[in-house]
Amino acid sequence: MPKRVDQNHQTIVRALRAVPGCTVVSLADLGRGCPDLLVGYGGISVLLEVKGEKGKLNPMQEAWHRRWTGEPVVIIRTIQDVEKLIANMTTLIEAFGKGIAENQETHD
Repeated sequence: MPKRVDQNHQTIVRALRAVPGCTVVSLADLGRGCPDLLVGYGGISVLLEVKGEKGKLNPMQEAWHRRWTGEPVVIIRTIQDVEKLIANMTTLIEAFGKGIAENQETHD
């Protein structure tokens, strides 16, 4: 049985994919608390948990988030959240460059 996704899941995916240079992989079928989306933009990757307006993490998601030692998982609910996410990722890219691999090439 496929994992249930929030109603706004496809809307969020479409909005992200409409951003030039943004790549999106749905992880929703993995279940077991794993976040819904893996998003890449400008050399930065982020895990997203898609929730409805009042949606909360379930116990498996909470446990997964606690165990995860990478960047915090971003909870995203609306198109406006997509816009904020891309704006923040753009700020990081401008401040630190386009990614670790690119920066390493210039230092080798």
